[in-house]
Amino acid sequence: MVEITIDIDGILARYISVLMIGELVDLTTVFGQQLNLDITDTLVLACLAFFSSNKGLIDAVDRGELTTQSAGVFQIQHHPINAKSIHLKLGMSRETVRRRLVYLEQRGLIKKLDDGYFFPVQTGEDDVTRHVREYCVAAALRLNAKLTPYLASRA
Repeated sequence: MVEITIDIDGILARYISVLMIGELVDLTTVFGQQLNLDITDTLVLACLAFFSSNKGLIDAVDRGELTTQSAGVFQIQHHPINAKSIHLKLGMSRETVRRRLVYLEQRGLIKKLDDGYFFPVQTGEDDVTRHVREYCVAAALRLNAKLTPYLASRA
């Protein structure tokens, strides 16, 4: 693997930063429009979804156990996350996180177990994030197209 060095103060680093920040702003808009969430709910849901899904999905892909050809819903296990973990990651008050988790559960966006909340596997009627996934895939493709000419020339 080729290491790419980029001057953090240079134009390329600034360009990459602007693109990433733009995608972040647009992603929060997608959450707001598609799920009717404010920014705080969006951050709590995104943090929970990432940590809940990370163990089961991303770790299995990284280990080579799941591929785009072999991934079935039955293979994905989401894990419960407690309010403290989200509070520590986001720097929000623990009470704010707790209230937002209760609200998100009432909306049916997350589920609760004894040891925390988890983001359900998004399939069928439970799939509330299809538009978010569509946005994320499109964003990755946009970023790839915009950055490949600059990063390829540096490799």
